Amino acid sequence: MFLVNILIVLALCLLVLVIADLQEDHLNEHNRLREKHGSPPLTLDDELTKGCEEYAKVLANNEKLEHSSSAGQNYGENLCMRSQTPLQCVQDWYDEIADYDFEKPQFAMSTGHFTALVWKNAKKMGIGQAKDKKGYYWVVARYYPPVNVNGQFEENVLPPIKGEGDENGQGNLNRFQVDNIPIIVMLWLCWQFTN
Repeated sequence: MFLVNILIVLALCLLVLVIADLQEDHLNEHNRLREKHGSPPLTLDDELTKGCEEYAKVLANNEKLEHSSSAGQNYGENLCMRSQTPLQCVQDWYDEIADYDFEKPQFAMSTGHFTALVWKNAKKMGIGQAKDKKGYYWVVARYYPPVNVNGQFEENVLPPIKGEGDENGQGNLNRFQVDNIPIIVMLWLCWQFTN
């Protein structure tokens, strides 16, 4: 019984690490894509992240993508809903680059997620996600200082640097899957010792 208790505690500790890894994965994916545009890396902010986690739960409960009342004033905000692989939201936001006109730098509804993600003046970010009762993931990213500021697109949304980028555009999604192997093994061991 002692061994089972130890394994349960270890599994719970690993669960905490998974949550931290999710945040780090989102941060790393943001910074990988920002680097393509010469934007400095973002840092995770605990206060922004807490707000993102709370708001992701609201979105999951309401099952409706709707920006928070403070979005645009106190911080920039990207929202996403996916049936699987919530980290893919970052690439989805970035893929709006296909519609962005660097010759006419300005805000557009069709590219606002992309411009928020690569906004050069952004320094900090928060990230949160929640799962609704149907199994969909609701993802909230917030950026500070606020992004998508009218009149500041030319100096903050820079074209990709030549030679920056990967061929398949898929980023670090496989890293997340590999990081979960020890957790799966630990959960399997707990299950084995309880049966």
